[in-house]
Amino acid sequence: MGVIPGPHQPKDLASFLCPLDNEFAELADGVRTFDASDYTQFYLHAYNIFKNGDIIAIEKLMNLKGHNGYSPCRSCEIKGVRNITARGTIYYTPLTTPHLERQTRPSMDPRNLPLRTHEDFIGILEQLDSCITKRQRQLLSKEHGIKGEPSLCRVNSIDFANGAPWEWMHLFLENIIPTLVDLWTGRFKNLDTGTEDYEIAPHIWEAIGAETADAVKDIPSAFVRVLCNIASERSTFTAEAWGFWFMYLAPILLRNRFPRQKYYVHMCELIGLMKTSIKLEISTEEIDELEEGFAAWVEDFER
Repeated sequence: MGVIPGPHQPKDLASFLCPLDNEFAELADGVRTFDASDYTQFYLHAYNIFKNGDIIAIEKLMNLKGHNGYSPCRSCEIKGVRNITARGTIYYTPLTTPHLERQTRPSMDPRNLPLRTHEDFIGILEQLDSCITKRQRQLLSKEHGIKGEPSLCRVNSIDFANGAPWEWMHLFLENIIPTLVDLWTGRFKNLDTGTEDYEIAPHIWEAIGAETADAVKDIPSAFVRVLCNIASERSTFTAEAWGFWFMYLAPILLRNRFPRQKYYVHMCELIGLMKTSIKLEISTEEIDELEEGFAAWVEDFER
């Protein structure tokens, strides 16, 4: 079942989905069904075993604090840091803790993250229910990033830690790639390049935009629809457009366009990982290579 939200989201998502949760319970208990192969009836049992959606939707379904919280990840217990000296209120999650006063969170190893388990979720929910004061519940909720019981949990067929996998399209095509472009063009939250020099000059980015629009004229529409100028008409880019541009055009259009070659190499490494991750068949060895590759890519990104 898919839910497409309207202009106003439900104030209480669990209550909104309660009729569906009741139907899941009926399916788990068994629904009398006709078997056309031998003209008999039997009880069909079906179970909901995972949820899928973008980051915001899953946060609401799982009843989590969210990606800007102190404990923002639904898969692990990594903690966020914020700009204390500037009185920042938004948390972010670098692997390496900034060397600043009062930043006491230990740096994280991407190959050995403190992963959540279903049992951990259940234990935290029990602790939340046993809180005596509202303040106690707020502190515990902040520490673990969990506000309360998830939606669609009446049957208890979903693993809270693994039943909401990260969705490829929104993770890469709607988040990481547009964010990288914002960084490369100097438009990401008014941040400068610090000690690096990865920004692409405006006149070069305008040329890349024009080349993007020209590049697809001779490509069959079965591969990609019309791509507009990414410099001047970026708002027209869909997830499909971002994916094709980044994985197939960017390696050509951005060659020798960065101030330093290492940024181009870093981009191409991500493209290779993305292409491997959407293969129709992935071997065990490739899964290991992806795990190591993404960990190394993030580490290089933070350097």
